[in-house]
Amino acid sequence: MKITYNWLKDYIDFDETPQELADKLTAAGFEVEELYPLVKSFSGVVTGFVEKVEKHPNADKLSVCKVSDGTESFQVICGAANVAEGQTVPFAQTGAVLPGGFKIKKAKIRGVESFGMICSKEELGLEAKSEGIWALETAEKPGLDFYQLLNSNADYVYDFFITPNRPDCLSMIGIAREVAAFTGNSIKYPKQSLCEDSTQNISDFISIHIHDEEGCPRYAARVIKNVTLSESPEWMQRRLSAVGIRPINNIVDITNYVLMETGHPLHAFDLSEIRGSEIHVRSSEPNEKFTTLDNKERQLPENTVLICDSERAVAIGGIMGGLNSEVSAKTKDILLESAYFAPVRIARSGKKMGLSSEASQRFERGADRNAVPDALNRAAYLMEKFAGGVVVSGIADVYPQTIEPYKVVFQPDKINRLLGTDYSRDFITDKLQRLQLDVSENTVTVPTFRVDIKKGVDLAEEVGRTVNYTHLPVKEFTDIHYDMPVSSVEKKLRYFTRNMLELNLREAFTASMIKKSEAELFQNGGHITILNPISDDMTTMRPSLLPGLLKAVNYNINRNMNDVRLFESGRIFTHYRPGQLPDQPYSLAMVLTGKRWQEGWNAKADMVDFYDIKGYLESFLAKIALDNFQFILYDKSSYLCDKEALSLEVKNQQIGVCGKIAADICTRFGIDQPVYAFELNLDLISDVIHFERHYKPVSRYPYSERDMAFILDDSIAADSVLSFIRKNAGKLLHDLQVFDVFRGGNLPEGKKSAAFRLRFQAPDRTLGDKEVDKIFRRLIQMVEKQFDASLRN
Repeated sequence: MKITYNWLKDYIDFDETPQELADKLTAAGFEVEELYPLVKSFSGVVTGFVEKVEKHPNADKLSVCKVSDGTESFQVICGAANVAEGQTVPFAQTGAVLPGGFKIKKAKIRGVESFGMICSKEELGLEAKSEGIWALETAEKPGLDFYQLLNSNADYVYDFFITPNRPDCLSMIGIAREVAAFTGNSIKYPKQSLCEDSTQNISDFISIHIHDEEGCPRYAARVIKNVTLSESPEWMQRRLSAVGIRPINNIVDITNYVLMETGHPLHAFDLSEIRGSEIHVRSSEPNEKFTTLDNKERQLPENTVLICDSERAVAIGGIMGGLNSEVSAKTKDILLESAYFAPVRIARSGKKMGLSSEASQRFERGADRNAVPDALNRAAYLMEKFAGGVVVSGIADVYPQTIEPYKVVFQPDKINRLLGTDYSRDFITDKLQRLQLDVSENTVTVPTFRVDIKKGVDLAEEVGRTVNYTHLPVKEFTDIHYDMPVSSVEKKLRYFTRNMLELNLREAFTASMIKKSEAELFQNGGHITILNPISDDMTTMRPSLLPGLLKAVNYNINRNMNDVRLFESGRIFTHYRPGQLPDQPYSLAMVLTGKRWQEGWNAKADMVDFYDIKGYLESFLAKIALDNFQFILYDKSSYLCDKEALSLEVKNQQIGVCGKIAADICTRFGIDQPVYAFELNLDLISDVIHFERHYKPVSRYPYSERDMAFILDDSIAADSVLSFIRKNAGKLLHDLQVFDVFRGGNLPEGKKSAAFRLRFQAPDRTLGDKEVDKIFRRLIQMVEKQFDASLRN
């Protein structure tokens, strides 16, 4: 939001210098991001008088001008179409230095010498783009220093950062209110006294019908007849240019001027283009299209507020007008709109269309619906004055549901308690009244332009701002407790994360919003889609952590980091049911790809395989003391290879999966090397493990080991045998592992040999051979019977 120092003085008297004003407004919560002189430094430019203009002999679009500086005349080549005899212009003489360091030199253009340059506002740094030279409205004496002439009443531009909760300060008057708060001076509101034509009434020209009261709670209009389109006054153009708005013509400039002045957006229609003398405010229809002022046809999002006449749409409410009703050189009569549009509707439609304007920025933050007629009357007054218009009597104003100022309970004691002060009731009342808050015995009435004040704490903030926070009392010592209590869920997540980090893995953090096409690879249906996504790549809540981790793998591989070991923990979002929240379990996932270790002179670098990811998973489960699990061959995954996939189950409930990512899935993520992964449901794991760990003494008695090898059907998983032995061995079994699997040789086809090592140990005695052998033989018999196996000698 930009304002100028001198423009602000039209509405409030103050003695502060430009820098002092910036400091005080920043202290009041309105950060001045930039403060700079309106006129950039230049030298060697004087007022010049154009004595003569002739065609250039060798160029159709150039003119040979004779310019006087009051002492002598100079020949100057000019390319502007609007140069003419009798004009007073800024004349940059030979040796002049323009803004940006551009130096004017004697030149020969198409064979004709030029001694200087006639300047435009753009060349003097006063506007972004100029259509021609600057012909002054007043005939100044030739030879005057032009920089001093412009700086006779030096002006400065402020660029504010206005927080979203203060839309009332997106205007000159809004900032003036803040200046009034610390100066105590009264605001000088702009004139809006009209000379209406009582022979004509607004009802003869337009009727308004609001069909979408939720999107447009108020719509008002005036008619101004017989306007003359021309350039707006020089002072108005200068002010608009200073705050970044390009002057167009007097009608459009007036609507922009009132916007910057009052903060309330307006729109001017060519009345002759409004068919049926009617305005209808409605919601857009499905797949409706509309061509805006910038000559672009736009697909309108559903529920966009549209301004229509009796036959067609003529504007997108609160965002941009239409090409079919814009003010043009032929315009004689104006329909001037002032309305209030619902912030959420404007914000949603603008974002979906990628369309933002000065008007939409104000409406989407919250304009003042009770300011509608004031802005309308102010603009009509200026059109009457500077466009020669005749203001038709009356305002067409449809306001179905009037809103009243908000009331907040006035509690001076609470305000003092929040600020740590002991201000008197009268002191606090004075500070609030300076902000145009009406204070009564127990109530503060908040004007409708202050959409941010809803509670007593807001009143405390206003008092603190106006006093200046730096003047509030402070304690020399304040007890601050930096340690925040950690929730039980967070403790569990930290526990799992710590154990993964101890496996020498790197933790990743990825977005919880992904593409719908990525989500479909990891869950069939039931996706949770986002109504208003911030981009096309973030439309769906992740049903798994693996899409984000696979994108991280791709990112690393593309930067020559081919050996990747990453894990992530966080929520996933599954099983959407209409009208209910989706399931949001915590998940833990790991991805593994590349070499098992770095190649060296004494060792070849093998690539990781299925047993590496399984080993990481088993190591993690061992660290969290989960030992009553079993692996089941798994062929129901949409993203794992059928032959290299396992389901991790506890008590017949699946708590995770592990395996090789399918090749087509890797290709979809731009990965051309094998990737292995596991993903666990941490909520289910938390239910079956003990987070309280107790010390168990190491037995001081020796252990006894026995080996057994069985010939089994190749279809029987070694893990199934392990689980069976562990379940039936009893409490003396201390450790169990597979140490050999063999196929071929003398074994029949379809058979394999699996060898197991059992370690027995007691905490309180040395086990005898007889006791161990008895358990050992019993287990052999049970395995042979259970799996139709035979003991291998």
